[in-house]
Amino acid sequence: MNRLPLSVETLRSSKRVRCSLFFLAGGVGIGAWASSLPLLAAKLGLDKGQLGTLLLCFALGAIVLMVNVGRISDRISGSYVLSLGGSLVFGLAILMIPFVDGLVMVGALVFLAGAAFGTLDVSMNIEASDIERATERHLMSSFHALFSIGNIVGASLVGFLASFGGGLRECLGGAGILVLLSAVSTRFVARNDAKQQSRTDTVATDSQATLDRSQTLLVLLFGVVAFLAFLAEGGIMDWSAVYMVDTLGSSESVGAYAFAIFAAAMAIGRLLGDGVTKRIGHVNVLRYGGLVCALSLSTMLIGNSVEISMAVLALCGFGVANMIPAVFASAGRIGSHAAGRAMSIVTTMGYSGLLLGPALLGFVAQVSSLTISLGLVTLAFALISLGTLYLKRRLSQFHKQTQTSESFA
Repeated sequence: MNRLPLSVETLRSSKRVRCSLFFLAGGVGIGAWASSLPLLAAKLGLDKGQLGTLLLCFALGAIVLMVNVGRISDRISGSYVLSLGGSLVFGLAILMIPFVDGLVMVGALVFLAGAAFGTLDVSMNIEASDIERATERHLMSSFHALFSIGNIVGASLVGFLASFGGGLRECLGGAGILVLLSAVSTRFVARNDAKQQSRTDTVATDSQATLDRSQTLLVLLFGVVAFLAFLAEGGIMDWSAVYMVDTLGSSESVGAYAFAIFAAAMAIGRLLGDGVTKRIGHVNVLRYGGLVCALSLSTMLIGNSVEISMAVLALCGFGVANMIPAVFASAGRIGSHAAGRAMSIVTTMGYSGLLLGPALLGFVAQVSSLTISLGLVTLAFALISLGTLYLKRRLSQFHKQTQTSESFA
């Protein structure tokens, strides 16, 4: 293979660095936000219902923007400006939340934070997809690994500051500053390649491009997979520790360790994910990941053991780690020059699952049991694995129609 001209290689390398910084910034912000919720509830005297309302404000803000960001990105022929704006507003909103009093005002600011994160999430995934297509390499998992690492950094920062008596201002303030610093630092990277951008950037979205019928069908199918994957991933993240404590009778510290094992396995799995994807393809990542998660969760629910559950959560972390990166990468490649619109559809459907999933599982647990709720998570993983059989056939037909040489299988 001929090497790219040095200027092009340098440009794409710098684009990867700045995109990585956006993923890291988003991860830090989300990790700190989730970890600071108990502090926020204590400061405002919120009950579970009111706290749930704030979480809904964040999710609604994110989804409202996700629906439109892709179209805007295609129109302006680039995602960097949206990523920068989203990350700056996200960092500022997190920074300002502790300084606002009253549920209504905090809710409005949380909605703004969610909208900013939704903008950042879609635009940085569009940019990651563009980089993948331009370099012809599998890179999406490594970007999402940085997001997972950012989660750990954000949560650890809050834990560290809180252990030394830090309150909500210190915790969210410190996290907001980190997000802003990461966002601003991308300007130094962008400045270095700005003069080369118009000459050497070979992947750009087309403001007039639209998804045809076959593209739309495939994007919607991947959107369904994203919905199920986010629902299942959110279910494990939100309810695994509760299952360990309430159903298996473990201590709260053991429940916390169980979540940590799952999160760490996800981060490691994503660091290894690009190599795995290169060998087996996106569809097989979904197929085998869904199968591993479905079988391991079934073992956990039948085994009724703390030790088995710990091992199962590690396996689930590895299995689910690269599902969302595979879906996003596939949607970007299918959408091609209308990647922004494709990504908006998939992210909106996916985050709808993340929004509805924990609430649905909580309702089912209330009227039946948490074991039944996690059984639904198992079913979601099984449906993903089975659905890839049809998805692979549709992709094969799509490749023949478009005569594309890219392989998702």
